[in-house]
Amino acid sequence: MNTLNWLLLNGAEVVFSAWHALKSAAVWAWSIIDAILNPILSPLLSLLNPLCTRLGDAIYAAIGPLPIWLGLTLLSAIAGVVLLVAFRYTSNQTAIGRAKDDIKANLLALKLYKDDLRVTFTSQGRILWAILRLQRYVLIPVLLLALPMLLALAQMGVRYQWRPLRVGERTLLRLWSASPGEVAATAKIEPNPGLIVEVGPIAGERDVVWRVRGGQPGRHTLRFDLGATTLDKEVVVGDAFQRVSALRPGRCWTEQLLHPVEPLLPASANAQAIELLYPGLDSWIYGADYWVVYFFVVSMAAALVFKPFFKVRF
Repeated sequence: MNTLNWLLLNGAEVVFSAWHALKSAAVWAWSIIDAILNPILSPLLSLLNPLCTRLGDAIYAAIGPLPIWLGLTLLSAIAGVVLLVAFRYTSNQTAIGRAKDDIKANLLALKLYKDDLRVTFTSQGRILWAILRLQRYVLIPVLLLALPMLLALAQMGVRYQWRPLRVGERTLLRLWSASPGEVAATAKIEPNPGLIVEVGPIAGERDVVWRVRGGQPGRHTLRFDLGATTLDKEVVVGDAFQRVSALRPGRCWTEQLLHPVEPLLPASANAQAIELLYPGLDSWIYGADYWVVYFFVVSMAAALVFKPFFKVRF
């Protein structure tokens, strides 16, 4: 019994050590990737996001009369068909067809010659090689379409992920900074009818926090006076379905990708991001987090339905 306990305890320690090492390696690898991508994608996103936001506003103005769930369904289905057509013209359809035919042929060989070991092992190797080729042919168009897809999802996220503050509803306002104590000593929020400050500023470990509540309905511009500079943050109060910007990003490409509405904070400002904690949109179809699942289910269904019409292989 003691031996079994020793084995279990030491085995658990080995598993935890391996998991910790794996997480550390993943963080290290991501820091390298982020350092490489940020100088490229941050300036690119600062150019693309305003264009995508204007296009998103135009699209949602057109589907505004529709029920929210119907608009999401329509956009998801159109996105599925557009991605299907884009995949057809950015992928090597002939090579994909050959790889799938090789898989089918060798599966048939396995069934017909199951008693022949040489044929079995040869067919299994050919199936594995065909699968690897197929993954390569599929991966290239997926990588090409990744950025446009993420830009479109970001525009949907600022509408389906959060909702505006309601009048009198409380939340937190955060200003992320490398020196929160210094910011808290000088930061002031200019009076604004859209947002009423109840408590703050309070300096945390990495941020300065205010407790606020919704004021007059509408789209407002909240101004921070930090002494040497002033910063603005969009605030939306009301009950209508409309886009909200939960965070005004700094020069981090992942934040710019997820929060595309507001311009970057100036590099000279003693701030890394400004965040207003909007509540999530409440719905099983188009609410916070669920809308992404609904989008992918509808878009994939539309792609499968229209796949024979456009003669796409994947």
